Amino acid sequence: MKIVKVPIDQVLPWEKNPRGIRQDDFERLKRQILKLGVYKPLIVFEEKGKYITLGGNMRIRALKELGVRKVEVSIVQPKIEAEKIEFALSDNDRAGFYEEQQLAELVQPYLAKLNLNDYKVDLGNTADLKQIMERFGPDIDPKEQDFDESLLTQNECPKCGYKW
Repeated sequence: MKIVKVPIDQVLPWEKNPRGIRQDDFERLKRQILKLGVYKPLIVFEEKGKYITLGGNMRIRALKELGVRKVEVSIVQPKIEAEKIEFALSDNDRAGFYEEQQLAELVQPYLAKLNLNDYKVDLGNTADLKQIMERFGPDIDPKEQDFDESLLTQNECPKCGYKW
């Protein structure tokens, strides 16, 4: 994985991106970018001389509308389609959430300087992907899945060395 700055016209949205955004939230995203800038790279893979966005599809759309000419990307190299999905899911994963009272105490002294309408926060009401698949997904035969079963018994990630 490497991070580089590339012309924005070489960066395309991922056609399979399952995420959407309401227009008012999209406008809020553009306001945040204008105010704070871009502080994390898009997650992309290379394909036929272009960069396909796995993480940051809403941001790339907003950046293009805002007239940005170059963008920082983190280039990943997924070997199979399932890895593309993993990168996309990981980039949008909501592992943490705000503790309401602590958040209110943090923000309170700065109310006059913050536009509270420009931010939405996660208070822990996330959806579990397994539950979504149980509701909407077809019956899946684990033998047909495209993954390395040996990874299930390892306690160290072969890619990054993370141990669990």
